Amino acid sequence: MNLGLALRTEGDIPVLSVSGELDMAVVGQVEQALVPVEARRPPVLLLDLRDLTFMDSSGLRLVLEADIRARRDGRRLVVVRGPDPVHRVFTVTALDKRLKFVADPADIGSVRS
Repeated sequence: MNLGLALRTEGDIPVLSVSGELDMAVVGQVEQALVPVEARRPPVLLLDLRDLTFMDSSGLRLVLEADIRARRDGRRLVVVRGPDPVHRVFTVTALDKRLKFVADPADIGSVRS
């Protein structure tokens, strides 16, 4: 399955939805999609992984680096939890403890502060 990217807003929060397979072959496309969004310096950025079918370590690195940039800039990265096989990559590496996850973009109101 090909990579799909869609950018929208939930209220004033940018949401980047990623679908398909996030692996080393396409991670650069997601990185490029993040650049203009991060340049606007939104207080919160939502990365929606619900429609991913696969994510390898390069996808994990992408999410972790986006979180590092957000923390450095005084912003927050929030991740919409992906399916179990995708989320397992975060739990196996214990990054589920470092990153903020929500089950649905509608839950973003609980993490605005």
